[in-house]
This record gives sequence, structure tokens and C-alpha cells, in this order.
Amino acid sequence: MKLLSFVCFLFIGIQAIVAAQSNQYVRVKAGENLTNSVLFSDRYQYPAFTIGQLVYVSNKSSVARFNYNLFLDEMHFINATGDTLALQNDPTVKLVAIGPDSFYYEYPKTYWLLVSTYGSAKLLIKRTMVLIDREKEGGYKQSTGASAIRTTTTYSGTNGSLARLDAHGDMLFSKKTEFKLQDNNGKFHPANQAGFLNLFAKNKQVVKQYLKENSINFNQETDLKNSLAFCATLP
Repeated sequence: MKLLSFVCFLFIGIQAIVAAQSNQYVRVKAGENLTNSVLFSDRYQYPAFTIGQLVYVSNKSSVARFNYNLFLDEMHFINATGDTLALQNDPTVKLVAIGPDSFYYEYPKTYWLLVSTYGSAKLLIKRTMVLIDREKEGGYKQSTGASAIRTTTTYSGTNGSLARLDAHGDMLFSKKTEFKLQDNNGKFHPANQAGFLNLFAKNKQVVKQYLKENSINFNQETDLKNSLAFCATLP
């Protein structure tokens, strides 16, 4: 009985691991179109286009239905005629607010989602799907899946369109998470030691010592939150 319970527990654990791993990747078969072959929920941040505000540096704003495309790293909106378009690269844009979320714009293209605010600093995050592998075809036009994993740029088309992929092999996309910091003046800083020291220059030595003593992993959201919470307490 104990052996059976252990086997069941192990089987469930393996299933959970496989499911978690499969959720991290999206495969597009050779010759397929991303728009047609990838679920909407995998392509976009939200399950549907949602009413939001495009806010400019001048504080003027306009309303539309927005969604963030994870594959293209673009902010999309639906225009008056029902077409899906990407926002133009405009240095006068400040942010796009969708429901309770705020995406701060870093010219010329990137949108960073606000995680939390710590005094004069904001922690921002960007989640995208990046092309990590282009698999060559084997015999009888079958993808071999044997090519080495390598990081490349996302596959994009013109003005948010998703063009037809390479017809000679599958493409494998993976989730990628990046972080950034922003100060009260709207300036962006890298989420690393240099960024922290620039952002909290007044207490540079104290911050440097804290980051060293706590072995901060700048790719971990919890570590970044804890570090910013500490820095926000400094005079």
C-alpha cells in the first residue's frame, strides 16, 4: 500500500513538472503562422483587449482597447474600424494604463509593467516570448529538434503583423522575464548593482554593502523587492 501511494505521488509530481515545463515553451510548426497557430492567451498579456488610456508626457490622454503582445514586445490597440495596430514609436508617450496596470514606455519601443513603488523608485517588469531555437528539418521533412539552443531576437513583422515563419523547420519560443528600475524623473535604470547605486547615490556605500552582504540576485523579483524596500528606508 505504501509502495502504491509512493508511486502515485511520484507520478503526480512528474506530471506537474512536465506541465510546468510545457507552459514555459511554445512551439510553432514549420510554415505555420503565429496568429493562427498560437493561442491568443499565449500571444497576449490579457485574455482580451481591454479599455485603457494612452498617457503622454504632457498628461494628455486618449482611450482605446489595448493589449500587450508578448511575442513582438509591442503595445497593440484596436482602432475605430476594428483593426489591430501597434502603437508608433513616439518619445512623447509616458505610459499605457490598462485596468489597474501601468506600462511605462521606454523609447523607442519597450513597455515595462509596474510591479510596485518604493519611495522615489519603481520596480518594473517585462515578460516576453523569445525565439530560442530554430530546428532544422530532418529526413522526410520532419523537424529533428537536434539543433543547439541559442538566444535570438523575437520574430516580428511590420506594424505588429506576424508574418509567415521559416517553412524549413519548427521554431521554439520561451518565456523571458526582465526587470528595470525607474526614478521620479522618469529615467530608467538597469536592475543591477550599478542601477541601484545610481538611483540611491546619496546612500551609495550603505546600499553597496547591503547588496553585497545579502548576495542579491538581480534576476529574482523577491530579492529586488527586498532591496528596494530597504533602500526606501534610508534618509
